[in-house]
Amino acid sequence: MSDNLPIEVRPEDSDLESGSEPRIPRYSRDVNPTNLVLSSNDLKEFCELMIEFNEGAKKLEFDRIDKTQFASEQEAWDRICDLLPIEYNYFAANGDSVTGIGLPDVDGRAFPEELTSFFVSNSAYARRAVNESPLNQVEAFIAFDKPPLKLDLLTLPSNPTENRSVININGTDEAWVIATTEKINEFFRTRAVTRPVIHGSGSYDSFTFLAFLPVLLWVYFHFGSLLVDGWLEKQSIFLNVIIAIYALLVSLIAGRFVFQYIRWLFPPMEYYKKSRTGAFIHRSIASVVLGGAFLSAFYDIGKYVLGAIFK
Repeated sequence: MSDNLPIEVRPEDSDLESGSEPRIPRYSRDVNPTNLVLSSNDLKEFCELMIEFNEGAKKLEFDRIDKTQFASEQEAWDRICDLLPIEYNYFAANGDSVTGIGLPDVDGRAFPEELTSFFVSNSAYARRAVNESPLNQVEAFIAFDKPPLKLDLLTLPSNPTENRSVININGTDEAWVIATTEKINEFFRTRAVTRPVIHGSGSYDSFTFLAFLPVLLWVYFHFGSLLVDGWLEKQSIFLNVIIAIYALLVSLIAGRFVFQYIRWLFPPMEYYKKSRTGAFIHRSIASVVLGGAFLSAFYDIGKYVLGAIFK
């Protein structure tokens, strides 16, 4: 999500023919929201904001329309209003999908407690009804996908967390495109939260080498003697090496699960209907457990290192 995205100027979709009049350029901006916590009321407010954008788009459409095709200007305006409503669609976590016009009833019991995606547009209805799009359009797709907890060893964990959320704004009126983009950015800015850097590219490597491996060494020095001084010291060197390699691989898989769990616990886009109490309790418990383990490990490591330096 950026405040200073460049405006992309595009011609009309059809090719230019020789001798034809130049077509009106289209201005485009994309917004990629992330690190947001949105409630059902926030989604309703966003739809209200979309209605505000759409009112400006309808007026621009009315100024450009050929009114001679209608019996009166009022008929032309009514036709535009009929074809350019705000349409929304959302998918619930249980697989249900709902499509509607205007504002969603977020206070109703039927509105889901968990959403996987929310889509709202001022052009979807017109495209479906008459296979045409308005001159100025805005479409928002907000995905609330959580990173999976299932370990997929074929997927690189160092890849950034997938976030499919995107808002596309484009039109023939540059001022409308800029104003719409700025208001959307401002709406998201007031709802942004701080998320761990664990969602970025390469964060798995940093987590493994700077956090997990030091903790793993700390566990070995504290509890490894329970195994080494017992059964393992009576076995052959070859068997000890095999077991050590296997233990390291299992430990790395365990570390990857912890990494995936933290990503899952703090998703880049989060939705809740009315209350976040359950999420707060879950995160508090996980933070105490994981934080306590990491702090204990780094305290002992730091004490050992400083003791070796200043003894």
